[in-house]
Amino acid sequence: MEFVLVLVVIAVLCLILGVKLSYLIFAAAALATLIIAASELLLTVFFIRLLFARKQKAEFSRIGKSPYNRFNVAYYNLGGEEYPNVFPEEGFLSSKLYRSGRVYTVFLSRNKKFVFDKFSCATCILGFILTAATAAAAVTILTKI
Repeated sequence: MEFVLVLVVIAVLCLILGVKLSYLIFAAAALATLIIAASELLLTVFFIRLLFARKQKAEFSRIGKSPYNRFNVAYYNLGGEEYPNVFPEEGFLSSKLYRSGRVYTVFLSRNKKFVFDKFSCATCILGFILTAATAAAAVTILTKI
């Protein structure tokens, strides 16, 4: 939220100082393209890690705080050890999506620090494809301006 407020203040100051509106629109489009490109880079890293992960059967154990960030993640038992999911859990549907004691197919990362469940796989694959399409469209639009 603070990020948006800072952008609005900068835009208002630029308008007061006489910067043309077309320059501000181009700068906003360039910033949006940069954010999309950063998202694509992040999703590409996770997509590559998913490609090299090993398919395993694991039992869902619980939802708890991630050891790497402040979000809640799903934990899976695999071979006597508990591994966190790579992405946060879907909070509003967690009781429907994650059932205790149920065995799921997950992908264990090479470094054995986390797993990709079916929801993480969908996020990686769909996010990678849709962000690539959005980035291509943004670049095409920016080159036409």
